Amino acid sequence: MSAKLTKAEQTQRTRRAILDRARHLFATKGYAAAGTEEMIGELGITRGALYHQFNDKLGVFKAVVAEAYSDMANYISTKVQPLDDPWEQLVIGCQAFLEIAQQEGLRRLVFIEAPAVLAADTLVEFDQYGFGLLYESIQRVVDEGKLNTIDPEGFAHLVNGSLNELAAWVAQSDDPERLKTAQRLVETLLTRHQNSILRTPFEKKNDR
Repeated sequence: MSAKLTKAEQTQRTRRAILDRARHLFATKGYAAAGTEEMIGELGITRGALYHQFNDKLGVFKAVVAEAYSDMANYISTKVQPLDDPWEQLVIGCQAFLEIAQQEGLRRLVFIEAPAVLAADTLVEFDQYGFGLLYESIQRVVDEGKLNTIDPEGFAHLVNGSLNELAAWVAQSDDPERLKTAQRLVETLLTRHQNSILRTPFEKKNDR
């Protein structure tokens, strides 16, 4: 016989169930079409429990998007961790971010619904961790003399803004060629600031 759940465990289980159900609805139907009754109807959870956890529908959405941003950071980390070269980590990390824009579980939620529903400062807050990783990566290649830029932090904002715009563009289409184009564009942006004493991937390819 399983042990009885504590009140804290019951609360956490309820919260998890609401978030999982709401995430599915927001990602497939969009914020406007996803009603709170639909979020709790199949879960045996009262509307009062939802409001107690999240205050309102917007509170649920913010919690879902916050978790989505965390999932994105984890995805990018799994892509760059096996790599030893900081320059390669930077390029692959940026390209991995763009891949997320065609992943069904995150695509509509993060790149279409979130910008339409949430205030810009809220999105910046959610993106702080991801931006921090990007900034650290850029600072690392600058310190190693692999990147020329007037200011690493400003360049990080430049790249971050470009990535967000490209991701929104990628998310509007299922065409894999659009993703590949966006990945090439961000690599070109980075390569143009690569230290002039280093050969670009294109130059290395032509040497073969």
